[in-house]
Amino acid sequence: MLSSHAAPLASNDQNLRGVSPRNRSTSRMQRQRQRQQLQRQQQQPPRFVERLLGYAFNDRALLEEALTHSTDPRGSREATYQRLEFIGDAALGLVFASLFYEDYPDLDEGQLTALRSANTAEEKFARVAVRYGLYPLLRRHNCAHLDRMVGDFIKSVSGTVPSSSGDLKAPKVLADIVEAIAGAVYVDSNFDLQKLQEVALVLCDPIITKERLYQDPESMLNLLGRKHREELVRVLNVPNVTIDELGNVLVGERKQVSTTGLGNGSEDETARKSHKLGK
Repeated sequence: MLSSHAAPLASNDQNLRGVSPRNRSTSRMQRQRQRQQLQRQQQQPPRFVERLLGYAFNDRALLEEALTHSTDPRGSREATYQRLEFIGDAALGLVFASLFYEDYPDLDEGQLTALRSANTAEEKFARVAVRYGLYPLLRRHNCAHLDRMVGDFIKSVSGTVPSSSGDLKAPKVLADIVEAIAGAVYVDSNFDLQKLQEVALVLCDPIITKERLYQDPESMLNLLGRKHREELVRVLNVPNVTIDELGNVLVGERKQVSTTGLGNGSEDETARKSHKLGK
């Protein structure tokens, strides 16, 4: 069993002023249930991740390695997530390069690169980690500063604190966890790229495709940091969209400040299961 230190949870008590006692009690009960669910997840991290991915590991030690930070006293340089993060980073790049190469024969090298880069961006993976609650599953030791950074980022992307542009830098550890888990699947499956592709469509959902970018530019672009927003808008010629000097997404005359961008799971299920993305 893996133990972990939970990232700080934001208190919502200050938001309850003016709320009726009955609604206040309901809100507190909901938060308590969320904490209990999180605690249950932390007690069985490998099983939780396997259910999330829809993939059963042959060697769970690889998954434990993917969930071990270098500060954990039980780990060593060989038993932390760093090597798996390295190969997961490269393998996910190949997964998305292959998908977009096959699905978009009309796009040139620069456009394919922009789509691949957007879907493997540190900001995008960090939001994936937040969405699925992966950071509390990471075994680590004496990481109060890192916990605070992650907590601040979670508040920023969930909209619980105001932000001028929503571009609080994502702590690298969040993207590292996603890449390490992908690396663990890749190694465990004997370097089966097709299997990793199936897992990636679930783990990295929502996938940013050309169709989705044109249909809902606000939601798709707000999954990313300013650099990748600007690149996608420029290279793929997203109609009627600009990025202002603060990194905000402008659709026509309307400004959409990036505050959420976590995804709600309502995207087309065929993007998870079909080889043809967004079509």
